[in-house]
Amino acid sequence: MTNAVAFVASAFLLFEWHLLRERSLAYWSAGFAAIVVGCAITPLREAGFFIAGVWLANGMLVLAHVAFLYGTASFLGRRISPAWCLVLPAWALMLAVPEDGARTQILSLVNALLVAVLSLRSAQMLGGLRGRRDPDTTLLAFAFLGHGGFYLLKTLMAFVPGAFIDLSHYTGLMISISLFEGIMMEVALALSIVGALRRRRERSIVRLAEHDPLTGLLNRRGFDARARAVLAQEDGPVALLLLDIDHFKSINDGYGHPEGDRLLVALGVFLNSTLPHRAIWGRLGGDEFAVLLPRTDVFGALTLAKALCQGFARVGGGRGQGGTLSIGCATYAEGAIDLEALSAVADRALYDAKRQGRNRASHREVAGEPLAKSRVASESGSHPVVAAITPPDRVNSPEALSAR
Repeated sequence: MTNAVAFVASAFLLFEWHLLRERSLAYWSAGFAAIVVGCAITPLREAGFFIAGVWLANGMLVLAHVAFLYGTASFLGRRISPAWCLVLPAWALMLAVPEDGARTQILSLVNALLVAVLSLRSAQMLGGLRGRRDPDTTLLAFAFLGHGGFYLLKTLMAFVPGAFIDLSHYTGLMISISLFEGIMMEVALALSIVGALRRRRERSIVRLAEHDPLTGLLNRRGFDARARAVLAQEDGPVALLLLDIDHFKSINDGYGHPEGDRLLVALGVFLNSTLPHRAIWGRLGGDEFAVLLPRTDVFGALTLAKALCQGFARVGGGRGQGGTLSIGCATYAEGAIDLEALSAVADRALYDAKRQGRNRASHREVAGEPLAKSRVASESGSHPVVAAITPPDRVNSPEALSAR
């Protein structure tokens, strides 16, 4: 049974490696293959072939766990010291153990200790008992942790009377338990690896579907999905900023698309380093970006919009008249609102900013209840309240945030 499970796991992981060419799969497949070889030559101990049936067979178990350790490191994208391969020469020294009554206990102790150390190191790399939210590593960590803990127990019981009687004939309490634990470990480890790879692929597919390949930000689909989820839970003030790079078409036409791509990437980096953690932002397409700000009132939204205009004017470094931002800001004070209504108002505010000379932000308040609509109409005629942020290179007065 142990050999059959290990063979199936090795063959499946080898097939997956052939499809995906992921190095961790090759290591893990090799680990299960080593177990298959070890199990295949184990019956030779019954015929009195100590080196092949006992020493080499148990050595293949140590080799398997070296492969598992390197597979874990590769899966996590980490490098591991080649010094870990020194456990194999350490096992080779077991050939020098004299043939006396303690040889079984010594071989069992060293074999169990090496397997325990390798397994616990794999578990430690994956997070061990620390709380993790990553399902890709949690099950693998506990599989290695349980396996390493069992072999650590075997190490402590090496000289307990009756625990190990004769390695040549599978007699002794711990030997019988090890056969059962080996099957359980192989099943748990194989299922954990398959589950981790499946979830990783699913996440990769979702990321490709929801992220812009040029900037790495959310694309329209990803932004809409996350923004709608937040708006469905929010009942307080909320703001939406629509950002547009000024004269972007002229930059592409005059200096080439690489210059336009450079500006898009620069804006993505700038937003990642500037926006607050609670914000949701993405590239909607072309040179249009969006930022949703939960729990943000008019003053907070306009202050951030001003900082974005000022900051990107310094880092954008565009050619000619470009490389600056026009921002349309829409805010809603209270209650539920859908993304379409917020976007429509922000879009009108964006056109206000462009008509007013670009390199600035304009604001419109979203009218909600009939009472709010009447108040807005009485204060500003038939139009929403409009506010614009004047860029710092044009005005340095406190009126930068005043309504125009």
